[in-house]
Amino acid sequence: MKFTYQSIKESLPVKKNSNSSWWVKLWVRKISFLFTYIFMNLGFSPNAVSIVSIGVALNSCICFMISSPIAIVIAVISINFWLILDCVDGNIARCRKKKTIYGEFVDDIGGYYTVAFVYLALGVCAYNCGGMLVDSGNKWMLVSGGIASICDILARLINKDYVNFSKNRVDYVPDDYRTEKKKSLSYIRRRVGKELGISGVFMPLTILCGIFNSYDLMVGFYLIFNGIALLSTTVIYIYKADKYDRKESI
Repeated sequence: MKFTYQSIKESLPVKKNSNSSWWVKLWVRKISFLFTYIFMNLGFSPNAVSIVSIGVALNSCICFMISSPIAIVIAVISINFWLILDCVDGNIARCRKKKTIYGEFVDDIGGYYTVAFVYLALGVCAYNCGGMLVDSGNKWMLVSGGIASICDILARLINKDYVNFSKNRVDYVPDDYRTEKKKSLSYIRRRVGKELGISGVFMPLTILCGIFNSYDLMVGFYLIFNGIALLSTTVIYIYKADKYDRKESI
């Protein structure tokens, strides 16, 4: 079956797109339809695209670490293309109605590989090239990038662990971001994470910081942002787990 650009575009649920960051809505989703059309009609499966995306993300990290002008350009293009591919595999799965546990697992792995290395890679780039506030060779850039990566991946691990714990409860009800009240703390946390995280403002920042040689500022920002995200995730899920235990002991 040959899919058209329009049929691919119409396969995206309105509610799913509404949960995306402004960057994804403005740019990534739209360009992803074109690449979905290309990949689908070349016979790519969603899983194949997910695997390609992992290679693209790792290529970006390697190029940031090389830190030559050409390598940085390739790195910026690659990391933004990774986000496009992250939409493409989902588009293909919806069009072909082939959503699988294996596919979701591989897709998650791509995200984990990216956040596990990309902040460290930016730190290496800032170490090699310097920036607006630091000179090249500043070791704090390496430390800051490494900690930022650890904080992001650890926050995701804690979130996954809590979700798995919750699924074993008899009163488990899956979280539904579509029905959250927009003034609730949970909704606000989710939106801030989307808008400022790797699928949001992170992407245009890679472009701007490359132009103005200011990856040191970007590394510093995500050190603080990911640190706060880790702390809040830890506190909130510890509170929720304790609240559940107290409720069950009554």
